[in-house]
Amino acid sequence: MTEQAKTTRDVLGDEELTILQHERGYRFGLDALLLATDLPEMGAAPTIVELGAAQGIVSLCVARQWEEARVVAVERQDSLFGLLEQNIALNNLSERVDAVHGDVRDFRDLFDAHSADLVVCNPPYFRQGERRPSSHAQRAAARHELHGELADFVDAARYVLGQRGRLKVILPPIRLADLMHAAEGTDLTFESMRFFHSREDTDAYLVESVLRRGGAPDLKVRPPLYIYQNAHDYTEEVQRRIEQAPRPQSRTRDDATP
Repeated sequence: MTEQAKTTRDVLGDEELTILQHERGYRFGLDALLLATDLPEMGAAPTIVELGAAQGIVSLCVARQWEEARVVAVERQDSLFGLLEQNIALNNLSERVDAVHGDVRDFRDLFDAHSADLVVCNPPYFRQGERRPSSHAQRAAARHELHGELADFVDAARYVLGQRGRLKVILPPIRLADLMHAAEGTDLTFESMRFFHSREDTDAYLVESVLRRGGAPDLKVRPPLYIYQNAHDYTEEVQRRIEQAPRPQSRTRDDATP
């Protein structure tokens, strides 16, 4: 068995979601669970698309929370797509989560235009040539723009989103100008923004942006999200979202993004 073929079996919640991951390949982190939770308000039976789904953690968490949703998970890398298919089957979600093997740059071949209510993505955080990529090809391709740029993800989202549909994306703050540039001249407008800090006395290391197709240019900057309340313990909100990620939630207004 090769190094990349070795997998671990990780469980979220009280055995509510099981995820197979490559032991030394790309592995999900907290940013994936933050992407999968605190989603914008949507109507009944929404279609939700994830661009760059890796082994499927975000798409599966979203499907578990929104039991009436159809989720489409798109992944380019062969090895990660194989895990994505396995994880969908392992969690008995084949009827509600579709795995699509493809490159987001080929979005016209992958999607029906204007067919989604929400697109979520954690695109590669770093431009090609910025920082030293991982020596592991799978991790390098997941974190660096080796096969497409941020603008490609924005173009794909704009194509698949219906009118008034939303794009939720998490990136390092250094990429915020790139995201704004990619949306400039399109009908995607920034609806909300929220900065993530490790602790109250640290600089933001991630920023969550929600853009709306055909929305009014009325940006709301939400209160910051602090990850840790002390040296080791998550803040109450982060802990709640980790626990919420694999569990069905009641659809009340309190669950929606304010």
